[in-house]
Amino acid sequence: MRSVERIRAAINLETADRVPVAPWLDHFAATYTGLPKDEFIRDDGKRFNAVLRTARELGPWDMTYLAENVSRTLIMAAPARARWPGRDVPADQVHQFEEFELLCPDDYELFERLGLLRFLREVARRLYPGTDLVRGLLMLLSYTGRFRRDAAALRSAGIEPAVGFMHPGPLFEYWSIGRSLGLMCTDLYDRPQAVRSAARAWARSMTRLSIHAARLVNVNRVFVALSRSSPAFLSPAHFEEFVYPGLSTIVGMLVDAGITPVLHCDTAWTSRLDVFRRFPARRCVIELDGDTDMARAHEVLGDHACIKGNVPAWLTAFGSRDEVLTWCRRLIETAGARGGFILSTGCSLPANAKVENVRAIYEAAERWGRYR
Repeated sequence: MRSVERIRAAINLETADRVPVAPWLDHFAATYTGLPKDEFIRDDGKRFNAVLRTARELGPWDMTYLAENVSRTLIMAAPARARWPGRDVPADQVHQFEEFELLCPDDYELFERLGLLRFLREVARRLYPGTDLVRGLLMLLSYTGRFRRDAAALRSAGIEPAVGFMHPGPLFEYWSIGRSLGLMCTDLYDRPQAVRSAARAWARSMTRLSIHAARLVNVNRVFVALSRSSPAFLSPAHFEEFVYPGLSTIVGMLVDAGITPVLHCDTAWTSRLDVFRRFPARRCVIELDGDTDMARAHEVLGDHACIKGNVPAWLTAFGSRDEVLTWCRRLIETAGARGGFILSTGCSLPANAKVENVRAIYEAAERWGRYR
């Protein structure tokens, strides 16, 4: 069975010939192939070749991210000050972000007045004054064209690209970086109406952009960030008031456009998994990291949505090969027992993961993940 068929079966809550394997690659691909982290970020061609080689040699895997989140273009799109390898940190260290008050209280109204693209241009101007509108647009067009070509090349190698666009998620996700988390949480009390109003407009406009981009790239899945919106940061009441309405809009628009939302749930979501049952059945992928109980996820969502995860970062970096195999077998036999499961990492592979541990993820699927 082909990789694309395994992924499609998992999303439809069906069984394939075996559990599909889809670790998330970013800086680990640079480590594995010996590429310095600064080159991995700056050189799109070298980054793709590193991703393809890693996914082939340590699998072959059924699906992987294209290290989109460590491309120079997407790093520059974050509303935070980047610390670049080779300039601000040593050349072979991963990039870092410094949060500060880049976005101000008046920016909620400014965003609604300017619209998405003009507002994002204003954010870029504050962070990178030397990047004018023309240069910014050329970077975006070049990145999108390259992404389309790389996705096609990955498919030619028999591996599915994970997504066609990286949606930053509900407004709270993006704004809590640009405002800083503490100030953003204060805004929920000090200016709730401004947050609610901007969140509605953000969800609609950013999702329209996501749909256009995913169609251009020709991958009908879109990543949706759900990290700071998790129970680790927000109370259930604040989630329902400030996050869920926008998230519902995002998921609804994507599903109506025939695109599968890949809801990337960092931190511990065990207590709020029932939220995802509100969305249409067999239309979403719930991507869970190492802090969420996958047995509970299967219990709550196994008959409703595909779940993906969740070999923890600490285990791939500091555990043994046998421990990784044991973890994966437990995932396969619980979360993947009846289909609707994609074996993956809990968020991205750390740059210092052990090669034998990463290889063990695919080996586990081959040994214990056969459905027939």
